[in-house]
Amino acid sequence: MASVPSTSFTRTTTVASTSKRAIYLATDAVTRALGDSLKSTKVGLAHVSVATERSCALSINEAADPSVRRDMLKALDVITDGDADVASALVGKTLSVPVLDGKLALGTWQGVYLFELDDEGGERAMTVTLSAYGGDPRETGRRAALRAPGRGCHLVTDAPTVKAAPDKGVATYFCQHTSASLTINENCDPDVRVDLEGALNKIVPESWHHEGFFEHVDEGPDDMAAHVKTTLIGSSIRVPVTRGRPCMGTWQGLYLNEHRNIGGFGRGHSRDVVCVIDPYEALMQKTITVSAGKRGLIDITEDVAAVLAKESRCDTGLLHCFCEHTSASVVVGRRGVEFENKFERALNAIVPESWNVEFFRHTSEGPDDMPGHVKSTIVGASLTLPVANGVIALGDDCRLYLCEHRTVGGFNSGLIRRLTVTLQGAKM
Repeated sequence: MASVPSTSFTRTTTVASTSKRAIYLATDAVTRALGDSLKSTKVGLAHVSVATERSCALSINEAADPSVRRDMLKALDVITDGDADVASALVGKTLSVPVLDGKLALGTWQGVYLFELDDEGGERAMTVTLSAYGGDPRETGRRAALRAPGRGCHLVTDAPTVKAAPDKGVATYFCQHTSASLTINENCDPDVRVDLEGALNKIVPESWHHEGFFEHVDEGPDDMAAHVKTTLIGSSIRVPVTRGRPCMGTWQGLYLNEHRNIGGFGRGHSRDVVCVIDPYEALMQKTITVSAGKRGLIDITEDVAAVLAKESRCDTGLLHCFCEHTSASVVVGRRGVEFENKFERALNAIVPESWNVEFFRHTSEGPDDMPGHVKSTIVGASLTLPVANGVIALGDDCRLYLCEHRTVGGFNSGLIRRLTVTLQGAKM
C-alpha cells in the first residue's frame, strides 16, 4: 500500500447559466468540468457544491422525463410553502457521487439536478472536487445489491463495505435508483422505521397522483411521490471511518428507504448500492461537542472553521461534518437570524408534533422525539463541503448550521451534540 501514490484531489469551478426558476439537468456540466481527470480515475469520489449560491440546490433523480422535474418543483413549493431559502437548504447544496472506471457511478435513470429557485435565474458557480483514490480498485470500491423486504424503511447497517479502510477517513454509500434513498437514523426501536414511512407518506401524499397535481403518472401512484421522497432524503450518505470501520453514534444505523410498492423499474425491491472508501489516512479527524442551548438552528461555521485552521492546512479537499445523533442534523443555509427562525418554523409545519398523537408509535420519549427523527432524516446527519486554500468554500451568504430538533436534547445528551469532522485533501 505504501508504494502506490496517495489520493489526488482536483478542484474546478464551472458556471451553469439558468434563465428562470426551474430544475436543470447538470450531469454533462459536471462530467465536462472534470474532463480527463474523471476518465483516468478507476475509483474515487466526485463532489459537487453550490454552497456559495443562496438560490440553488442539488439532487440526484430521474434524467429521462422532464415532467419529473416540473412535478418535483411543484411538490417542493407545496412542502416549503414556496420559500426558496427553505427549499434550497432542505434539498441540499452539495452532493457526492462515487466514480468507478472513469465515470460517475450513476444508475441507468439517474442524473444530476441543479435547482434554480430564483425567478430570474443567473450565472451559477458549481464547485466540483474529484478525489481519485490510489491503491487496488478492487479494495476501494464495491457494488452490492441490497434486497428490501418491501416498501418502507429498512436497517442495513451491516451492508457490505470495501476492504481497504484507513484508520481514519470517510465511507460513501450511494444508491443507484431514483425511488429509493439512504439515511441515518435510530437503530433500536423498529417503530421508528414504521413511523418514518408514515410521515413520508403524509409529507408527499400519493393523493397528488389522483388529484391531477402530478404530470408524471404513467408508472402508478407511488412513482412520482417516490421521486420526491428520494430528493428530500438523498441518494448518498457519508459516514466517518475510525480505526478502519464505519463509525456512527450509539443509536445510529444506516437505512435503505424503499419508496415503491413494487420496487424500481424492472428490479423489484433489489437496490444497487455503491460503497467507496479512500484507503489513505485523512489529514484530520476530530470529534467536537456543540452546546445547542436551545431547539432550532445554531451557527457552527466558526466552530468547524477553527478546527480546520488549527489541525491542518489544506489547499484542495473535502471537509466532512457528521452529527452523531438521530434527532439533530446539519445543514447549509442562508446567513442570519431570519433564515434560522423561518427554517425552524418550516420544519415544524412539515413535521407537526400533532402526529405524535394521531399515528406515531414511537412516543415514549415525548412529543418532540419522533418528529425529531423525521426532521433529522429529511435534513440529514452528514454534510460535505469543499475546502479551497485552507478555507471552507461557503461564500458570504451561507452558513453551516447544527439543527437541534428537540426541546430537551437527545437521549442522555441534553443539548450537547457530538460532531465528527474529517478533512481529506492535499496539504498546502
